[in-house]
Amino acid sequence: MCGIICKICFFNASAVQQDAKILKRIRNRGPNHTQSLEISLEDGTTANFCGAVLWMQGLQLVPQPAKHDQGVLLYNGDIFDETWDSNISDTQRILQKLSYDVGQCSESHIIGQLKLLKGPFALIYYDKMNNNLYFTRDRIGRTSLLFHKTDDTIIISSVLGREFDCVEIPATHIQVMNIVTKKVKLYKWTNILESPEEFTLDDWLTQLRVQQSIPDDEFEFDFDEEDLLDEDNVISHIESSKQLKCKLSILKNILEHPVVKEHVLKIVELLEKSVELRLKRQPMKCKECIGDEINYCNHCTVGVLFSGGLDCTILALLADKFLPKEQSIDLINVAFRKDDKASYDVPDRLTGKLSLLELEALCPTRQWVLKEVNVPKQELDKHQAETIGDLVYPRQTILDESLGTALWFAARGQDDRSISTSRVLLVGSGADELFGGYVRHRNAFRRNGWQGLSKELQLDWKRISFRNLARDNRVICDHGRQPRMPYLDEDFTKYVLSLKPWLRCFPSEELGVGVGDKLMLRLVALSLGLSDAVLLPKRALQFGSRIANKKEKGSDVSKTFLKNKV
Repeated sequence: MCGIICKICFFNASAVQQDAKILKRIRNRGPNHTQSLEISLEDGTTANFCGAVLWMQGLQLVPQPAKHDQGVLLYNGDIFDETWDSNISDTQRILQKLSYDVGQCSESHIIGQLKLLKGPFALIYYDKMNNNLYFTRDRIGRTSLLFHKTDDTIIISSVLGREFDCVEIPATHIQVMNIVTKKVKLYKWTNILESPEEFTLDDWLTQLRVQQSIPDDEFEFDFDEEDLLDEDNVISHIESSKQLKCKLSILKNILEHPVVKEHVLKIVELLEKSVELRLKRQPMKCKECIGDEINYCNHCTVGVLFSGGLDCTILALLADKFLPKEQSIDLINVAFRKDDKASYDVPDRLTGKLSLLELEALCPTRQWVLKEVNVPKQELDKHQAETIGDLVYPRQTILDESLGTALWFAARGQDDRSISTSRVLLVGSGADELFGGYVRHRNAFRRNGWQGLSKELQLDWKRISFRNLARDNRVICDHGRQPRMPYLDEDFTKYVLSLKPWLRCFPSEELGVGVGDKLMLRLVALSLGLSDAVLLPKRALQFGSRIANKKEKGSDVSKTFLKNKV
């Protein structure tokens, strides 16, 4: 991911404090090239655009900000669209598509083009002809974009820090702010032609702050009643399978149903396509060789954030299929200990080693490297106070800090021997939301049956952009690596979301943990040849890595944000 920042200063406002610190974080995200552009606007207003590029698409690096006669573009993301020529940078293609003809309605054209983009992204585009500033995150919210305002300054940036009172820009709309009037229009992502909502800048910000202060359990949405008729008798087939004593035999028996098998094969096809796109759209050069005049190198270019669980083991297995055989794949496994007497053999370390054995058996020609990232208490405290707190912010809870910390150390990829040379990291984000991996799915089913489970799955999807994806993007990208999330591919999610709830998960007490939860994904793993990882229960990262303190309440504000404000 690149780092992007746009600063609007009204009435000759003085420079914003701590610019150097922000720019360092921006450059961390985009270590391959950095440049800035300043434009003088009306009434002494200036607009400064700065982009730090992590080169990932196209044959050559394209510096940012990118510009043409009509506007200036800052873009952070990946377009995974097979109709786009992979030899051309997605930054160049987006800039071309935002161009409009004289006499054409620029706003409707730009909005229309943004709605066609497919993949994770955040962007800022200034239309010089109309003084309109467009800024948005993709509709799933896989990237980060923050908004900070004072009386005379506006900053829109990939990352800021605790000293800036900021909010996460929501992924629900495309925002258009007129620099002169300071009015903000909100366009929904749907393709329906409807008038945008319009607010003053202050009213829009007030609304955002209220929205982002709502706890997860108070999130409201319009529930779509599903037709839950089981015309194919899948439910009865799955329920009859529970008579078998062996969990693996139960899964094999469920897979024999023709409708189940049909959906499994389709999901495998879509997931393979998603992984292939995310692995092949890159320069195929590691961090050490990215500046060399070669087509690709034989070093590790791709890592997997690897707990050894079901989601990441599937991704690792599929990565073997699409990467050059000469390249090793780093399986990055993180563990914490609270004191010098504790062991690093945490639950995720143990499952990581077991799943490594299964991958080695299935893919014996691949060099798998399990990078055991061990984090002592002193190092944990130091980086939380100095760096991770700023990256997690404006999230402030103990849970946000715990998860952000685990991902930051994992993405650093540093074990006792070396630092990973990978530039792409495969991440299993979205698998639990799509396939019912949480305890709350089991509870919803127990209380209200299939309709209750359907509602809980819909809730997970409708709030996914509000929860942790932006936070995860900020902490992972701080190491100049690109997180790519195959489970959140648009084509893949569209298909999974169309399935009946019992085809995504079957959280009945009779099937038990390790079978019914994330049932469809377990069947996918089984069809790919996995057998051990198929039965692993869902385990939260904060507990599997031992970063969390079970005596603390995850929703409380962390001491990092109470005592360590800069």
